Amino acid sequence: MRVEYRVLGPLEVLLDGEPVAVPAGRGRVLLATLLLRANEFVSVDELVERVWDGEPPAADRAHKTLQTVVLRLRQSLGAANCVRTSSRGYSAEVAPGQLDLARFRELIAQGEYRAALELWRGPVLGNVTSESLHREDVPPLVEEQVVALERRIDEDLARTTDVLVPELRSLVRQHPLRETFWAQLMLALHRAGQQAEALAVYQEVRGRLADELGVDPGERLRKAHEQVLSGEVPASPVVPRQLPPAHPHFAGREHELARLTEMAGSRSGELVLISAINGIGGVGKTALAVQWAHRMADRFPDGQLHVNLRGFDLRADPLDPIAVIRDFLVALGLLPSTLHTWSDDAVIAEYRSMLARRRVLVVLDNARDVEQVRPLLPGGAGNLVLVTSRNRLSGLVVREGARPVALDVMDEQAATDLLVERIGARRVEAEPDAVSRLIERCAGLPLALGIVAARAAYGDPLGVLADELEGERLDALDIDDPATGVRPVFSWSLRSISAPAAELFVLLGLHPGPDFAMEAAASLTALPVDQARKALLELVAGSLVTATDAGRFSLHDLLRDYAAERVGELPGEQRRAAVRRMLDHYLHTAHACWQQLQFNSPPIVTEPPAGGVVLNPIPDADTAWTTFTAEHRVMLAAARRAGELGADDFTWKVMFVMHGYLSREGYLYDIASGHRLGLAAAERLGDFHAQSLMHRRLGATLISFNDFDAGEFHLREAIRCAQPAGDVLAEAHLRRGLAFTYEKQGRLAEALDVLAEVHPRMEGHSDSYEVGRHLAALGRAHHNVGEGARALELCLGAAGKFAETEYNGQDEGPAGNLETLGDIHLALGRHAEAVDSYERALEVWHSMRGGTNVADCLIKLGKALIAAGDHGRARNVLTEALEVVDATRDAEHFSSEGVRQARKMLLSVTNV
Repeated sequence: MRVEYRVLGPLEVLLDGEPVAVPAGRGRVLLATLLLRANEFVSVDELVERVWDGEPPAADRAHKTLQTVVLRLRQSLGAANCVRTSSRGYSAEVAPGQLDLARFRELIAQGEYRAALELWRGPVLGNVTSESLHREDVPPLVEEQVVALERRIDEDLARTTDVLVPELRSLVRQHPLRETFWAQLMLALHRAGQQAEALAVYQEVRGRLADELGVDPGERLRKAHEQVLSGEVPASPVVPRQLPPAHPHFAGREHELARLTEMAGSRSGELVLISAINGIGGVGKTALAVQWAHRMADRFPDGQLHVNLRGFDLRADPLDPIAVIRDFLVALGLLPSTLHTWSDDAVIAEYRSMLARRRVLVVLDNARDVEQVRPLLPGGAGNLVLVTSRNRLSGLVVREGARPVALDVMDEQAATDLLVERIGARRVEAEPDAVSRLIERCAGLPLALGIVAARAAYGDPLGVLADELEGERLDALDIDDPATGVRPVFSWSLRSISAPAAELFVLLGLHPGPDFAMEAAASLTALPVDQARKALLELVAGSLVTATDAGRFSLHDLLRDYAAERVGELPGEQRRAAVRRMLDHYLHTAHACWQQLQFNSPPIVTEPPAGGVVLNPIPDADTAWTTFTAEHRVMLAAARRAGELGADDFTWKVMFVMHGYLSREGYLYDIASGHRLGLAAAERLGDFHAQSLMHRRLGATLISFNDFDAGEFHLREAIRCAQPAGDVLAEAHLRRGLAFTYEKQGRLAEALDVLAEVHPRMEGHSDSYEVGRHLAALGRAHHNVGEGARALELCLGAAGKFAETEYNGQDEGPAGNLETLGDIHLALGRHAEAVDSYERALEVWHSMRGGTNVADCLIKLGKALIAAGDHGRARNVLTEALEVVDATRDAEHFSSEGVRQARKMLLSVTNV
């Protein structure tokens, strides 16, 4: 049975999706009043005043008459009745997810403004007649809606402009004195190129404020006016919202929440580190940190950063703080490729510089030690850092002035509050002795209490559960370590669920983490998809597995450790079969994605997956990109885990096929470490083909770091390993890499020589596309040394070879060749041909999401248009190029010679 209560529009009650009749008149006023204060008792006197709208019946009849209204309401609601009675008055007992107003506020706390606003169905309680309710209770709710709308529009201004103008014109008519909407309308018009109209809007609202309120425009309007007057259209800053969802049943930590808020409020402008939300595993450090962070999110308009530092993961190393900072910088708007040549000190400096200009809340969860945390501390007094750890991190208190919050196990009252939140006050009050026994057996740990509450939610008497738990083996209990003492709770819970769910939980001890999809869980168990989904949802319902907001799943550290221990009890053959299915799931998924994102590459995974492996179809490049985005962290962890398990074939293959995605996204440090693992695996296998491929990938990665000597070494090693097989295509590919390396170093003659050496063996080869890539590279090399005629001949030949294949738009070969043709035509004075070549190249770069390539090509196109005398179009193209550079926030590329030339060219055509 599912019950929903709706107040964000007409008052509605739904039972399993069907409307329930709510009595009109006083019954609706009563229910609306209680729902607006859900789970709070409202006194009888206050309800009488509200239900009779300030004109209550005689005092001797008021309470009895109210009881009659309550009785009729309960009868009408039937199974959907939520009205509860106590000596304090009446309340609406509403569970999480049942009330739209509560969901609206949860979404707002998570920064999901659009989703929150979609819950509004019309005027609040539009079918409830009550002057006092609409005078006192409804206006604050409408204000919450309007503030959410303002924030949603702020986010939309970062992405679009034209579509917002009509909406904002309507909003300023509805709210003529609300300055935020007027400022947003000005910025939307300005960014849409309507500067004069934006200035006219400012004059209009300035006059309204003066005439009706006698005041001048406020700060936000003045800043918008200054921005319009400046003529600049700065890229809107990226606002990360990385906080995980708050726990839906958080309770029992009000004192700690209040203390955190008090410390934040007393910081007097300095950086506050609330570092030691410290305590044993399972005591609720993460839940407390995330709950408080959501409450404070509004104070940090520039975003919230979050990371699980995995400081106590028994099966993986703690996260490298420099790698975390790189991910934070990307979340703040930097292009990953910007960072690959930066030193660690430069990365830290950029991070602190960026945050010094912002107000950001940084949550560093599960820190190992002070050394892991210290590089992650931002600059700027407007930021706040929240760190959780099982250790005290005393060094931060001494040196950085951190303010510790030690989190202990819950006392009986707090633990009772948690159970009340999960299973309701009536059941807790009905069995106080059983509640005390359960709390004692759970050692006051929220993790264990949550598991017990999940079991109790199925209706089992609390006394029965307490008896079962007390009968659990005691030899695992360590009175000095409550975190160890909860293991009997884990084993008891496993025995209370179905066999498939229990088996899945134990097998998850083999998964490398940090999270997983349903298909991976199904592959571990070899269960059909529907049965695996049922087992997984059973684990979620039992609080043994957590469902994330992205449709994925994870385990608490203690539960992961427990699963890893239990999986060791399984027969070796069962473990090995499960590991093989898991690795096959990730390898075949990665391989299918690579095939969509890399054109004309022969498959390297040809054998079918093991029986029981579940795979999702990867029908196109968009799906491949989305899948890699969700799974690449797990795949990297699986590659590391496979090396420990001796699964060398998996290690090199999964790293090889992930290269394209990781390199395009700028995860170069992950690629470099992963490729070294892959190369070592290939060497252990004695597989020269695999060694050649991994040398090739590692060489390309090192070249991206501008480590040309190391890159050249690995490329030549790749050639050496490929030569025994006589694979001329592989050798040609590797020589193109060497030529690119030499070109970047200005060794143009050597670049031509290394390609010319393989040219006689590539001519006439049956693979037209690979011949095209070779001819394109050789043509570029001839162009670079000034041999235009030969370069044009070779590049036209390359274009012909590309045309013989069904190109899917996912390889840089044709685009790069078209750019080279443009360069050649431009050098030969063939301006129209150059423009055409660059335009065709742009189409391909756009399809490949190549932001930097798009910007470079637009600059070349602008230069060709100027040479052709088309200054108007050149101005538009160069403006677009600089907008692309600004949007990618690629600082390294932004300061390059090409961009400086673009600015000079744009200035020249603007002054014409």
